[in-house]
Amino acid sequence: MHRTITRPLSRTLILTALCTLAACTDAQPSPNPNANLVWSDEFGGNALDAAKWGPQFGNGFGSGSGYTAGWGNNELEFYTDRPENLRVQGGNLVITARKGAYTGDANGTPKTFDWTSARIRTAGKFSRTYGRFEIRAKFPTGKGFWPAIWLLPDDQPGAPYGTWAANGEIDITEGWGSKPDQVAHTIHYGGMWPNNVYSGETAKYPNGGRMDEWHTYALEWRPGEIRWLIDGQETAKRTAWWSSKATPPQSDADLNAWPAPFDKPFHLLLNLAVGGNFDGNPDASTPNEGQMLVDYVRVYSLPDENRDPGARPPMKYPWTPMPARPALADGNLVYNGSFDWTATNEHVTPDAPQLPAVPSSYFWTLYTSDGSVNLSNDAAQDHALRADITNPGGVNYAVQLRQDGLNIVSGHKYEVSFDAWASANRTMMLKVGGGQDRGFAAYSGEQTVTLGTTRERKTLTFNMTATSDAAARLEFNIGNAGANTVWFDNVTVRDLGDAGTTARPPTPDGNLLYNGNFSQNDAADAGIPGVPNTAFWRTWENGTSGLSTTTGGGEVELKVAHVDPTNNWHVQLNQPDVPLKAGRTYTLTFRGRADSARTVGVVIGENGGSYARYLDQTAALTPDAQAFTYTFTAPVNNPNAQLQVLGAAGQPGDAYTLGFSDFRLTEQP
Repeated sequence: MHRTITRPLSRTLILTALCTLAACTDAQPSPNPNANLVWSDEFGGNALDAAKWGPQFGNGFGSGSGYTAGWGNNELEFYTDRPENLRVQGGNLVITARKGAYTGDANGTPKTFDWTSARIRTAGKFSRTYGRFEIRAKFPTGKGFWPAIWLLPDDQPGAPYGTWAANGEIDITEGWGSKPDQVAHTIHYGGMWPNNVYSGETAKYPNGGRMDEWHTYALEWRPGEIRWLIDGQETAKRTAWWSSKATPPQSDADLNAWPAPFDKPFHLLLNLAVGGNFDGNPDASTPNEGQMLVDYVRVYSLPDENRDPGARPPMKYPWTPMPARPALADGNLVYNGSFDWTATNEHVTPDAPQLPAVPSSYFWTLYTSDGSVNLSNDAAQDHALRADITNPGGVNYAVQLRQDGLNIVSGHKYEVSFDAWASANRTMMLKVGGGQDRGFAAYSGEQTVTLGTTRERKTLTFNMTATSDAAARLEFNIGNAGANTVWFDNVTVRDLGDAGTTARPPTPDGNLLYNGNFSQNDAADAGIPGVPNTAFWRTWENGTSGLSTTTGGGEVELKVAHVDPTNNWHVQLNQPDVPLKAGRTYTLTFRGRADSARTVGVVIGENGGSYARYLDQTAALTPDAQAFTYTFTAPVNNPNAQLQVLGAAGQPGDAYTLGFSDFRLTEQP
């Protein structure tokens, strides 16, 4: 579960009639004849068995002292245990995803969600190492529905392999609601995030089957081997993986003993997610309700489940040496960043990739999932790459322009810079990360970039905290933001040197926040474009909030013309590059006001990736400016953390003004 149109008329879901096992049984494959049943739930009662399952609630999870919304995948649903979402009926577990406004707790703040669903697990009630896990189930179809049957390790203090995904995850099956003829089988492993990787298969249903039919999904897990089966037919197998607590792992010496992490107890999870990174968000064709039905869950022992796993198999690790493509003479790691290299360029080889039907596009590639685009060199724009998006798809990577082969070195700081603009105001997602053998890790974090309709230079920096990658990739993900045109030109990625020496020092009076009273301009960091005295500060808005920013009298003022009623991060006041040390305690103070009573978010955490929050609080603002104080302990070393003041939610059409001054962040003795 860990890993973004022309709309037809909506259609009404025709509810699937529930039936008993006797009334709707398909041919049942038999497990290993020597297997012994050790745990099961046949869902024969009238309620979920609390001795076997516990529901989970909400739209996210704690991450250290922070909170990750959307379960780390930008999911839309809020999980409940209401009968509308979770019940046992007719011999089946019924998990129902429903469209409809629901107000739930989002880390202490009430928030309205458009979808509800359910997620249950056996954590603290049942877990097992090895065996056959067998589940008979039926999944809903529809864009954005994401049914999942999976395993996670028991979370116990002092767990030997660290946090996710060094401690492992096994996805028995995950279904794309928009692809009813296939499912995914995956294992997650490697180092602790963001040094994790994954491996898996996309499997077709046997005999032309579909996800909205009854199927028996099975996982046979033995030392050194994991097999997946659907209706008795093997659909995938894995016999190689690794685990390391080192951050980042650098050599074979950092490996936990084979076959870690898949040699410890894991518990079961069943859930039906909606939206997010896996299948994208629902569209107008998605039913307003979808049901995941489970007939039974059975766990068997296997006669050879305690066999010797044998020697560690040969496999490729992130630290395995590989040739690195050199930087250009000017230090640029991107080849042909101006989209004008011809075949006569000294760097162009016969095997150099090229965009389809686009001259002078060597070293660039295109990936599309459910999106489509026409690409060309725009002679009227200095041969910039022009992308006419004809179908934006349902996720940001539905249309992805990419360059592979960047040598990104652990412990170094990098600058990404490029010209970009669009035919209409929009956003895109930029990422410098790994390929499939790195689990598509995001070294830069998944960075949202706002594009206007005039050419503008975009620049961001990041620290490489993962293992060095000589085959990293730069991604421009331009899907899921409208059928419009986007241009790119003059793309650069440069190594700025050792990140450990670039962490900025505190001000002479010990403040880790620069320009806390909004009185400075600085040639090295201009701050908010067009707003004087905002050096080292940034603002962000979702493109529809009508944000305007001014300064005066040592205060920054943010005017929001259009409230987003669904979230509080539609506008942000940010300061990046805040250096924090693991285990040290910090105090944040500032003064704030609003033209009417408003509650804003106050966050310090990661600038990218999972956006883990080390401080996650709120401030109740009134028309009279008042002081706010917060104390937190940093869970990790992060020389480039970020302070964020998140805007306030409200009613559609609402508007408000916020004012802030005297920001100060100090490390406690």
